Amino acid sequence: MDSLRELFWAGQEVYITQVFMPIIIGVGIFFPAIIGLFVLGFYRRYRLWKVGQGDNRSGEWLTRLLTTLAVAVANVRIVRLKELYPGLMHSLIFGGTALLFLGKIIRLFSFGGLTVPPQSIYLYASLISEIGGVLIIIGGGMAVYRRYIRRPPRLDTVPEDNLVFVWASLLVLTGFMIKGYRIAVSDITPPDWTMWSPVGYLISNVFPTFMTEAKDEILVWHRVLIHTIPAFVFLGYIWLNRSRLQHILISPLNVFFRSLKPKGALAPIDLEKAESFGVSQIEGFTWKQLLDLDACTRCGRCQDACPAYFSGKKLNPKKVIQDLKAHLQAVYPYPLVKKPVESRPDMLTEVITEEVLWDCTTCRACQQACPVYIEHVDKMIDMRRNLAMEKSQFPESAQEALKSLGTREHPWRGTTAGRTDWAKGLGVKVLAEDKNIDILYWVGCTAALEDRNMKVSAATARILQAAGINFGILGTEEACCGDPARRLGDEYLFQTLCQKNIEILKSYNVTKIVTTCPHCFNSLKNEYPQFGGNFEVIHHTRFINDLIASGKIKLGGLASNKTVAYHDSCYLGRYNDIYQPPRDILQAIGGIKKVELSRCMSTSFCCGGGGGHMWMEEEPAKRVNTKRTQDVIDAKADLVATACPYCLSMFEDGLKTKEVAESVKAIDLSELVLQAMALDTKKA
Repeated sequence: MDSLRELFWAGQEVYITQVFMPIIIGVGIFFPAIIGLFVLGFYRRYRLWKVGQGDNRSGEWLTRLLTTLAVAVANVRIVRLKELYPGLMHSLIFGGTALLFLGKIIRLFSFGGLTVPPQSIYLYASLISEIGGVLIIIGGGMAVYRRYIRRPPRLDTVPEDNLVFVWASLLVLTGFMIKGYRIAVSDITPPDWTMWSPVGYLISNVFPTFMTEAKDEILVWHRVLIHTIPAFVFLGYIWLNRSRLQHILISPLNVFFRSLKPKGALAPIDLEKAESFGVSQIEGFTWKQLLDLDACTRCGRCQDACPAYFSGKKLNPKKVIQDLKAHLQAVYPYPLVKKPVESRPDMLTEVITEEVLWDCTTCRACQQACPVYIEHVDKMIDMRRNLAMEKSQFPESAQEALKSLGTREHPWRGTTAGRTDWAKGLGVKVLAEDKNIDILYWVGCTAALEDRNMKVSAATARILQAAGINFGILGTEEACCGDPARRLGDEYLFQTLCQKNIEILKSYNVTKIVTTCPHCFNSLKNEYPQFGGNFEVIHHTRFINDLIASGKIKLGGLASNKTVAYHDSCYLGRYNDIYQPPRDILQAIGGIKKVELSRCMSTSFCCGGGGGHMWMEEEPAKRVNTKRTQDVIDAKADLVATACPYCLSMFEDGLKTKEVAESVKAIDLSELVLQAMALDTKKA
């Protein structure tokens, strides 16, 4: 059996006219045309991205490449336990497309017999193509069922989606029909070819006799008219019509150029050189932020993960990205990118409203959920910066907190407590009096000044003392780390506080810091190095867990036999990947039953206090903390253990709002550890 017969043709005499000529036409006309359309479409996207500001995303090429392959090929961020159906659907479509193209490419090497690898390769190519086509049909069917029958709220179906489904289905089905027809008119008998083209064989039986008798007329142009031209037109449509299918290339590009800096570090502003602060026009974003807009596939995972959206607020992270994308295309309309239009809507009041910007808690759940590494939070902060630093437009309660930060170096306006009131009677060193310490305990504003959280700082200090740790505090010299100012958009105030703190820390030769607040932890660890503040920073849960593991503190069992659920703080978990130490601490405490909340670890639900919301007034019906408190109630927990002063305060309020404060309590892990150490907790 020669190679042509293995390809299911009648013989050599018809090969040139029936195969070679269509290939010549396809390669000679359509292929250059589609390449031209691709180049034109991609160049336009590239020019759009280039209107943005510079952003160095070079370096660590191998890391970038490996992650891109893992995401684009292995779908590691798409196939997740709670997203198994869409993940499997996408994998089938992607894998099927890859196999289909692989089979087609191999078949091209039979071009007129110019190359002759082992002839069995063509048989395998036929089977590979058919397997790919079947996978596409299965995955496509799953997509149709999900989008048109199940219809999850996060999916917004537009007319182009209908067109893509119909068009792609027709291309695959016509491919099978062509294969079936070729088999029907061939003189090869089973079982020589059925195993290499099972689907084509089944379809070959449906062709009527008159069609097989007219094979010389039909075979000549079957590929060109039925399959090739529609395929090329489809590819052209993708690149010239801003189709969502452009994500096939653009999303991997976005993954490749993802940020490799610490997740909790916002980009600083050079206050001395900057001509404007923040972003008020689309050109103010970086080229990578504009690339984000094109990479978005409207999958809606960010929408489902967003606590603000879930709570009924105006913010929808998917809509923010899509609205910015539409705005970019309106300002730089198709087909050429030269100059922006003269008249445009205001980006911060008409495209993305102020209410939407201030709804964000910067919890990073949207970015954690995004399969292609779109960076939502940075864009929100950049736009806040413009509102804060150029327009002085804040929610009133946030403005009061910033005023307090500027005048009193903490956001707790109205408090009468001092920085060291919590430490009375504990004998804690203050560096101004005794700087001979090994570790600085960075208390933070909330743990030092808010009544409920003072118990946490006292418990932490007593644990350190019991373990024999030589530590001290800055006392009245400690100022706010600056996290609230930076997340509210006041970069100038943040840098002022940051640089003052760094000077003080360096003056005492501080090298190692432990803190109870994840927001302080994140700023000190990830953002202070931007300004020369390089310190070893440890969160108190990791430090306490190490003390337990090393035997420096001994834990007994609690007699309460209560059910305890641990809540993952956003800035401890998603921002800094600290999930296990808090759980290890609970595991080391006897006499309690441990349960997980329905949304935990990387999918944990925000307490509602981040992004400055700890000091912002909100509508009672839309408070994030009450939604999270319901998770605790649903878990039938007696205690919700926290590792963040913001979370503790938010749960205290949420439990009162839900009227379960008598039966369910919020407690910091340090307080639980102190109880398990059988110390006198009354003093704490």
